[in-house]
Amino acid sequence: MNNTVDNLVQSAWTVLTVIVNSVMAKENSFWVLYGQHDKPTFLDDASNGAQRLQRDAALEYVKQWRVCLDIGSNIGQWTRPLSRKFESVVCFEPNPNFRECFKKNINENNVLLWPVGLSDKEHKAKQGFNSTVLQNEEGEIDCRTLDSFGLTNVDFVKIDVDGFEIPLLNGAKETLIKNNPVINIEMKKDKRSNIAQLCEHILKDLGYKFHKRTKSDEVWLKS
Repeated sequence: MNNTVDNLVQSAWTVLTVIVNSVMAKENSFWVLYGQHDKPTFLDDASNGAQRLQRDAALEYVKQWRVCLDIGSNIGQWTRPLSRKFESVVCFEPNPNFRECFKKNINENNVLLWPVGLSDKEHKAKQGFNSTVLQNEEGEIDCRTLDSFGLTNVDFVKIDVDGFEIPLLNGAKETLIKNNPVINIEMKKDKRSNIAQLCEHILKDLGYKFHKRTKSDEVWLKS
């Protein structure tokens, strides 16, 4: 009798383990376009522990869960978990090759993707095949201001734009003033100290205060 019970328990545990592993694999599975790839490539496990740490640290400060902005959404690795927290997630990704991966990765119906870069004015820019860096030169990438979208009920903004922070923030002032969202911004001070200082100046002028740094990300919010 005991052997039968033990076998049943072991079988149930095995089934549960398979289900959990399957769910986790799906959660961490992404189409990616990293530096070494020349086309979208599917990975069973494309998880990034550091990104989760940064995201969780920032979300601790969120009080309402209405609209989230994922600026520099790339292939959607932040978008997927954010879509399960917020009523809606508005994404901005200028690189068409990353957007190809994004559309394969994200099928949640509360996510909207805008195929533009965010800047301080409407203009064209350049971006490499699988580069996250937006170049302020004449090219094929459409740019416009965040303020031009007239977004409301914004409670959280994630910013990861690799050097384009200043024009982005200058074109987002009305949105930030109107909504007072928690901001999580990637800021690699060791590599771009001048940009970091200018970002701090803009955010402080808008009434924001620095609250926490996790890895290369900073959380700013109004007191």
